[in-house]
Amino acid sequence: MNHFEKYESYIPFDLLVPQNFLIATLALTLVVLVRYLALTACFYAAFYKKNWPWAQRRQIYPVLPDKKMQLFEIKWSIISSGIFGLGGVLLGVLWQSGWARFYLPLNEYGWTYLVISGFLLSLLHDFYFYVTHRLLHIPWLYRRFHSVHHASLQPSPWASFSFHPVESIIEALPLPLILLFLPLHPLVLLVYLTLMTVSAIINHLGFEVLPRGSAVHPVGKWLISGTHHSAHHRYYKYNFGLFLHFLGSPVKDPASRL
Repeated sequence: MNHFEKYESYIPFDLLVPQNFLIATLALTLVVLVRYLALTACFYAAFYKKNWPWAQRRQIYPVLPDKKMQLFEIKWSIISSGIFGLGGVLLGVLWQSGWARFYLPLNEYGWTYLVISGFLLSLLHDFYFYVTHRLLHIPWLYRRFHSVHHASLQPSPWASFSFHPVESIIEALPLPLILLFLPLHPLVLLVYLTLMTVSAIINHLGFEVLPRGSAVHPVGKWLISGTHHSAHHRYYKYNFGLFLHFLGSPVKDPASRL
């Protein structure tokens, strides 16, 4: 565990040196892109390639998105990965400059806070996402930026990062902003980012992974999943939240096969 308590484990060189900044941006972009491709490919293989009966019974759309739409989503996701990589390096600059409230000893705030901090981060992020998501549905902003993501009327898992660059910047901003005032261990952030990617993939998967009858199931009452988010892509006016139902009314898509 000692490794996770060392600054050098996260930032091995001075990010204020232009050459180091560029190297770090390229490296982190590659990490973000590989994580996106690897995790999405796992879900894609399990639900789109195997044709297992249990998966077919959980399909949300009558017809899955075609290859052309999937390639469109991958193209924009690659661009978004570069912006997210740059955002991560800028967060590192904030840390190096003393602005980001990272701490390194795992027990500095206690083990309970280590767990709770991830939950607090998700609540703050969800609120930010809800507000900015509603703003992006203002017609002028929607046409210029958010329409890229909504081009996927029936998104595939590859749509999880499919954003216009301006929307990608908006998506990259909350974590640096939150870390200006919320103490957080970098390990918590790394776990959170991975879970966030998995959540985004599941929400755009086209298959419902929550227990059957998720609208009344204890898990489905709280957590957003594929059916919930597919209704947003289909109807535009509902379900603006990121993780939790209480931000945006949960509406079951009547086209769902579940």
